[in-house]
Amino acid sequence: MKNNFLNTLLLSFLMVFQVALAQDTVKGTVSDDDGQPIPGATVVLKGTSTATTADFDGNFSINVGLGDVLVVSYVGYSSAEVTVDSSNLSITLQSATKLDEVIVTIYGETQKKK
Repeated sequence: MKNNFLNTLLLSFLMVFQVALAQDTVKGTVSDDDGQPIPGATVVLKGTSTATTADFDGNFSINVGLGDVLVVSYVGYSSAEVTVDSSNLSITLQSATKLDEVIVTIYGETQKKK
């Protein structure tokens, strides 16, 4: 009974270790329609909490397996779902909205000196 438990424990450990080895580091760049990098874009492995953000130059790195789906998003851009097919990705996000004008409202108190 004890030997059977140890064998099951060892087998489950090896299966988890094998899944961990199946993941590769995928690097990529997130840019907009004009080819400008998008710093701070969020890259998430779909269906999990595994995520990273793009650096100042739009570059990111994440540990995922080939065939996994990445969801890339940023405020003001449409989200993109990309299937990992290589270790180096180039992702372009499409602008979701075009702003015609921006209205800034400031609330504050004024005090009159006597």
